[in-house]
Amino acid sequence: MRTPLAAVNGALFAAERGVDLVQAIASASRLRRSRGRGRHPGGSETAWRRRFWLTRDYLPKIAHLLVGRPPLTERARAIGARIEPVLIPWDCVDGFYEAYWRRPEAYLDDTVRKGISIWSALGPTVESRAVKQLREDLASGRWAARNKALVNVEDADLGLRLLIA
Repeated sequence: MRTPLAAVNGALFAAERGVDLVQAIASASRLRRSRGRGRHPGGSETAWRRRFWLTRDYLPKIAHLLVGRPPLTERARAIGARIEPVLIPWDCVDGFYEAYWRRPEAYLDDTVRKGISIWSALGPTVESRAVKQLREDLASGRWAARNKALVNVEDADLGLRLLIA
């Protein structure tokens, strides 16, 4: 059984928007842990920009939305928390930004994108350009060629982190 990651996503977004961090993290307590299946490797706090193909290849402007935020390690230290990676299963059904990492066609769906706040933060021009390029890359096979390492991966570390106090 897959545990929905909506609570984790909600906690992370709430924390980013200044909601009580401890309360936001507590709401994510049902975090699903990987059972040792194939994983996409993790890395540094900023490495997610390169790890997730949607950010790396189509939405690099996301980085400017994070300017001025304190590093996660600093936030964790402030509340005496440890940082744990949140692995996302390939068939995740929660509609957050990274949920469809192995199902790129989902990002072509207007309904899917409307449920992901980052698209509205980037604006319609960036969205149109990214969707057009993704559609072309899927049709031509470029997306598959660039991301062939993901085909057999069960869970991916795409940069989501949970603070556990």
